[in-house]
Amino acid sequence: MNTDFIVNRTLQATGFQKLNDMQKQMLETAVSGTDCLLLSPTGSGKTLAFLLPLWQMIETKPSEERVLIVVPARELAEQIADVWQRLHTGRRVICCYGGHDLRTEAQDLSSLPPYSILVGTPGRLLDHADRGHFQPETITRLVLDEYDKILELGFEEEMKALVGNLSGILQRILTSATHNMPIAPWLGMKNWKQIDFETKTEATTDTRTPKFTFRLVKSPIADKLETLHDLLCTLEDGSKAIVFSNYRESSERIAHFLIDHGIACALYHGGLEQPQRDKAMIRFRNQSIRVLVSTDLASRGLDIPEVDYIIHYHLPSSEEAYTHRNGRTARAGAEGSVCFILGPDEQLPAYVNEKPVYFNLRPRDWKRAEWDTIYIGRGKREKISRGDVLGFFSRNGGIDGSQIGRIDVLDHCAFCAIRSEVADDVLSKVRGLKIKGEKTHYLKITEA
Repeated sequence: MNTDFIVNRTLQATGFQKLNDMQKQMLETAVSGTDCLLLSPTGSGKTLAFLLPLWQMIETKPSEERVLIVVPARELAEQIADVWQRLHTGRRVICCYGGHDLRTEAQDLSSLPPYSILVGTPGRLLDHADRGHFQPETITRLVLDEYDKILELGFEEEMKALVGNLSGILQRILTSATHNMPIAPWLGMKNWKQIDFETKTEATTDTRTPKFTFRLVKSPIADKLETLHDLLCTLEDGSKAIVFSNYRESSERIAHFLIDHGIACALYHGGLEQPQRDKAMIRFRNQSIRVLVSTDLASRGLDIPEVDYIIHYHLPSSEEAYTHRNGRTARAGAEGSVCFILGPDEQLPAYVNEKPVYFNLRPRDWKRAEWDTIYIGRGKREKISRGDVLGFFSRNGGIDGSQIGRIDVLDHCAFCAIRSEVADDVLSKVRGLKIKGEKTHYLKITEA
């Protein structure tokens, strides 16, 4: 399979018009087998940048190549797996991460046909290697995606132990959004090439740089909750916003205040159980929730389309945190706004080079989202696909495709966005019905 075929298949599968310069350079460099360090900002399309050369190498030697992709967080693992599956390569990908059923993963690793790509978090991958669930010596290509974040989160010892077992590595690819990052000697990087797109912000579908609008909101008192409420009620109807705070407890307080004051939102931080985080992100992505309240956990490694506003409820703890938070908006050539809420005694940090304009608040009544999320108690392990969910609600709910939004299928459940004006009626029609011959529960998700 030649490079042109892979590129054309990728563009067709993703809907992009062309690869950006960074992706082209990575494809040309990495496909030669050279060790690479890719420095590239969030939202620049780096996942495709390293998947495409790997795909070509797997196609060249399908029975010999095994790729291991190590990531700092479960959400990034799932995102990479989803991108790979959308490419329709015909080669399996397996995801392994904490919070997922270990026995199910072990079963996947031992099943046929063999996988081509194994993607997961350091601790879980090391656990599988120690248990003998996969053979580390068969791995030929190693990718450390968001290598800087892996180190920042304290995974160096797990990484060192895992990499120490990979005796058959032919190539190493590291990605990072941080410059001047030390390359650990235990990685064995030799004659590696650095592809530096850190200062460029080319998007996957558009080579324009992101366009930000910076706005400043003054809170008359140190407690900014009322000001945040008025800011959200000033934004355009239908816009999506991420509210960043520095602490889990603060995020929870913000979310509960907004809900109590009529603004539906989702809460996201590392102290939540994984199913709660999954549900929050699903509802935000499918637009049944338009406000996500989060710590910096949501600032990296997540694919969240069409975020209009980044709101710094708390000022970022560092310039790096500031950059990654802002990277959640103005992606793929779109426009986005960054808002700072400052208390009476606060000033913008020195690393904020932009000069935000004052935002005059004119709050209106909050307009609820146009979508509701329906939970289905069956998922991938019960052989449920997106097509099954779409067909089920179309046939039995009395609605057409325009009233059905994003569908997410997890291991043992699925979520479907349905237009709010028909969601209750649809639920009443499908309760008690079987999906693919199995009875299950159908519920509307309403809590934060």
